[in-house]
Amino acid sequence: MTDINTNALSDSLLSVLRRRPARFHSLEALAKVMKVEKADLLFAIDLLRQTGYEIKPDSQGRYAFISAPDNLLAIEITNDLKTVRIGKTVYAYKSVQSTNTVAARLAGVNAPEGTVVIAETQTKGRGRLGRSWFSLEEKGIYLSIIIYPDIDPAKTPGISIMTALSLADTIQSYDSLDVGIKWPNDCLINGRKVAGILTELSAEVGKVHHVIVGIGINANHRRQDFPPDIAKIATSLRAEMKEPVRRVEFVQRFLKSFESDYRLFQKSGLKPLRKRILKYSVLLGKKVKIDLKGSIVTGTAVDIDENGNLVLDTTEGLRPFNAGEVSILRRM
Repeated sequence: MTDINTNALSDSLLSVLRRRPARFHSLEALAKVMKVEKADLLFAIDLLRQTGYEIKPDSQGRYAFISAPDNLLAIEITNDLKTVRIGKTVYAYKSVQSTNTVAARLAGVNAPEGTVVIAETQTKGRGRLGRSWFSLEEKGIYLSIIIYPDIDPAKTPGISIMTALSLADTIQSYDSLDVGIKWPNDCLINGRKVAGILTELSAEVGKVHHVIVGIGINANHRRQDFPPDIAKIATSLRAEMKEPVRRVEFVQRFLKSFESDYRLFQKSGLKPLRKRILKYSVLLGKKVKIDLKGSIVTGTAVDIDENGNLVLDTTEGLRPFNAGEVSILRRM
């Protein structure tokens, strides 16, 4: 069999075994149902085991599905995923330069809305303002979602904060943690960064062609895994929850949350989401400075408006900002 046929058979066999977990199936019965040779089934079982699946034989030579690995595989993410569109098509990789780059290419050939690109590691992961994203192999979650929002390009900054809201709600669904959103695109736990968002769009005047929503999440990093330059400002789900998180389950919860928030955003913008966004915001009421590529503005953060702008009360009055590097000013 070719590699493509073997992988397809492995996926099909996994689906059959999963219908009745822990129930043993004879090779003869499986071969008859799937219309393949027993030797091909044995080869597929061996491939699944190499991937990390526990396929257990009994004394009579029958096989049962016991458990799946916590690997970011397309078949795992789509398995029993409770969404309508988001995540129904998944491209999963061991390593890519950047999931956003791969997703942009797919959007260029009209991949379905909701297509997800996910990887175990990135060699050139990107953050905002040209920064790199620390992408430790098999510890983090690095994914991009392709969307085609029918909105004015001026409203696209709201997508970053909407995504941060979906992430914050997903984290909060696990435990009663001190989760916060730092405008425009960071999620924090106990004041430390646990996730970042990078949205990149293709647009023209009055029309958005596509938006790539890139998300990097520190999932199962230990504190000692972070390099010295970010160790004091970064954290992970594992470090805060005091136990590893199953990444596939987290991704599925997040995609469900994202789809729900995206539907509301498509219909009414940020208006129905603002109350939840403001609840999570770590900037509101704080004296902050915003760096606009060299120009510094200071003021008190008083709102995040319906376009996703951070509103500052400055010496010149209320001013909205749709981008910039924000930091909280410490009291002297």
